[in-house]
Amino acid sequence: MLTSQGTHIVRCVLAASVATAVILLAALVPIPMAAADECIPATTPDGVEVPCESSGGSGNGGDDGEGNAGGGGGPRICRDLGEAVPCSTEYGGWDGDCYVRNASPQPPAGDPAWEGHEPGDGIVLECTPRHCAEAGGDVVACRGHSYYWSADPAAPVGPSAEELAQRAVASMNLTMGQIGSTPPAASRNPNAVGAIGLPIWLWIANRAENTVGPIVRTAGEGGLSVSATGELDRVEWTLAASNGATVGAITCDGANAPGTPYDGRNSAEPSPTCGFGADLNNSPGALTLTGTAHWVVEWQSSGGQRGQILFTPPSTSTQIRIGELQALVQN
Repeated sequence: MLTSQGTHIVRCVLAASVATAVILLAALVPIPMAAADECIPATTPDGVEVPCESSGGSGNGGDDGEGNAGGGGGPRICRDLGEAVPCSTEYGGWDGDCYVRNASPQPPAGDPAWEGHEPGDGIVLECTPRHCAEAGGDVVACRGHSYYWSADPAAPVGPSAEELAQRAVASMNLTMGQIGSTPPAASRNPNAVGAIGLPIWLWIANRAENTVGPIVRTAGEGGLSVSATGELDRVEWTLAASNGATVGAITCDGANAPGTPYDGRNSAEPSPTCGFGADLNNSPGALTLTGTAHWVVEWQSSGGQRGQILFTPPSTSTQIRIGELQALVQN
């Protein structure tokens, strides 16, 4: 059974007490004293009032007392005790004290959370304090979590920072890219045959921001925005014989991940960055070469949240042909 805890009621009582104290103080102090981050509209000598600027610099609208920019069209900023917090999470929208969403399921009739009302008369809301939302897990058992009755449902909220980050990643269209190798893929050059015992160079042939990085994309909605930067972390390469057995496997990471295109030098020289050594090129025939790219995306939201997304697009495979060198002896 859901319980209606006293935190919401205490919050309201405290707010009323603070409001009363402010009124008394205003009566005693003739000159209004603004907090360091409070904006008071200015008035020109001819009586024209100049409104406060919002965080977006639009020049109209001020602050709602919780650090939420209003009116000006700039990004919405939510605060908890002066510290910027995400305006929306999976637990609902920030109301200045907790994240609020409609309780689901709604408690049965007679539950204290209805505060004397009947189901259908208003709705029960769920209040999740910031520290509970940040901890995740079973927020119901978290200190300060509560349920309370409201005449109106919770306001709809936009996507969370994590969801926007996923959108930014999706817009990157990250991929493994096309395989470059020595010898070249049979599909590109049917007559190309490599020699057994020689190094095999590997690289990503179609170099672009979505194949070798870095790549930056943003996503935003409802005043919250996320900027994400994707980096190619590593490429795992495997070489398999016609029977499916793996005859070689390497990983090229960091700056070496994209590999180095073959430049026509002595074919006995190994790639300076990425490739199979001569010792791994010991299986003649048609071999399947597969590359798997692994990306790391770092993101940061306008609300100060940070995170990391590991992304692995589908692998790319091609076939290369390796033959044995034959010595020709003439008498």
